[in-house]
Amino acid sequence: MPGLGTAEHGLRQGVSSVRGRLVLLTVSLLIPALLAMGFLLASADRESRGRLYQQLVTTGRALNGAVDRQAATGVSVAETLATDQALIDGDWAAFHARARRAMERRSGWIVVADANGQQVINTLVPYGNPLPRIQRTREETEAFSAGRNKVSDLLNGPVAGKPVITVGTPITVKGQFYVLSYVVESASFASVFRQQRVPDSWVATLLDNKQRVIVRSRLNEKFTGAQASADMTENLRHSTEGVNKSVSLEGVPTMVAYTRSPQTGWTLVVAIPRKELASTVNRSVAVGTGVFLLLLVLGVWLSLVYSRRINRDMRRLVQDASAIGRGETLRPAPRDSLEEIAAVHAALLTASDELKAREERQGVMINELNHRVKNTLATVQALARQTFAKVDGAPLSVFTDRLIALSGAHDLLTRTGWREADMAALVAASLGAHTDRVDRAGPTVALAPHTAVGLSMVFHELATNSAKYGALSVPNGRAALTWRLDPVTDVLSFVWRDIGGPPVTPPTAPGFGTRLIESSIRREQKGQARFDFQPEGLVFEASLPLPEAVRWSNPV
Repeated sequence: MPGLGTAEHGLRQGVSSVRGRLVLLTVSLLIPALLAMGFLLASADRESRGRLYQQLVTTGRALNGAVDRQAATGVSVAETLATDQALIDGDWAAFHARARRAMERRSGWIVVADANGQQVINTLVPYGNPLPRIQRTREETEAFSAGRNKVSDLLNGPVAGKPVITVGTPITVKGQFYVLSYVVESASFASVFRQQRVPDSWVATLLDNKQRVIVRSRLNEKFTGAQASADMTENLRHSTEGVNKSVSLEGVPTMVAYTRSPQTGWTLVVAIPRKELASTVNRSVAVGTGVFLLLLVLGVWLSLVYSRRINRDMRRLVQDASAIGRGETLRPAPRDSLEEIAAVHAALLTASDELKAREERQGVMINELNHRVKNTLATVQALARQTFAKVDGAPLSVFTDRLIALSGAHDLLTRTGWREADMAALVAASLGAHTDRVDRAGPTVALAPHTAVGLSMVFHELATNSAKYGALSVPNGRAALTWRLDPVTDVLSFVWRDIGGPPVTPPTAPGFGTRLIESSIRREQKGQARFDFQPEGLVFEASLPLPEAVRWSNPV
């Protein structure tokens, strides 16, 4: 029956179109929607509570993250001041003045105490005033002894006379152990609640590792230092994050979300009264039901209105895709296109441009790769020639160690796409097995690839020389490497110093390592280098200008 076959084909073709599918989808929603209404009313309450619980947890995590960031700022302040030259030199008066100036725009202050807890400096009072002794906890003592920073729990500041939090970092001044601490009032953490806009009816509380209140968004002065409620303590004993019923310190039944920070160990608790929770959920159910019915009716109408327009724009996308395959340039999307269709068109246009640009970049990348390989092979060739031709009896291990130091610099540069290498990471990679016996200090410096490759060999040779003849050749010997960067001239200078090694006598003739170091600094880096063979140990000083721009880079 031709008529029947034609009708079936037309029906199948209509259902397969975008317009037919939209209409069919809308109609299919009507029947399940009516059946779902009863289930919706029953499940809306549970879903609303779940969303509110999730909002509590999300708020707690956001507040906890903000607290961690504020604590991290304190760590940064302490670590930055720990590198102050006046502090390193033991000039307490000068450091006190500089620390007070540094704290003028901050809410905290600086305290330096010795190994016994006796305060040496406290910027809250003039320098020279008598200062009390600090009683450190076992956790703080263990952390400082291991060379780690430590954020304290709630403390009573003996000078400030208020509850405080300290961020301490261990330092060494003229061979003596001290702890430099950045101290803030515990109430300063209340700014986190204001920044995150905690609702007025909610109560946010920050607890330390002993479940004592550090700060609270409501009645803070009254409850600072108070112990968390028994049920809250029980919750924290079983998990580090969750949502449970509780009773606030004011005795109000609440629903609380809590999350513990892995950095500080503190717990952020967000509580909402259960009475308010019930009213919020009921209101959400009513609003959700009304919106659902309205959207259902609106969806039927919009499916009929927009189906024709979607079909038209989809046909244009098919034409655009065909044009890309033919290598043709796409025309701009019509102004009346739907936002999603316009986004797909823009993506196709970007893909077309990227395909052309990628062909050009491939040529550039191949040339750049050839250049780098040639440079690397030339460096390896020079190392082989210098090691095996000019050094009598040089073992294969010496050549291998130098190649490993060079490859360490290459690995660092590869992680950044050969754009730069961090000075501290380069030093650690170049020292190899001697890393733990070399004290290192200096600011963050980004080195260009050419500079990083050259300096990796310099640091390796210094460590190797010290391991053979200098301080690292004896069990108790150590070495120190410090560097600094002139912010005006961009000149990088560093000093290597052997400490506690055997007596040193100047060599009669420079060895290969000395020649390699001088060649790398003076010829390749256009810098200055000086060896000072002092009886108590070698002192090597060098300075070199950093290039204004990275010499090698990958196309992006």
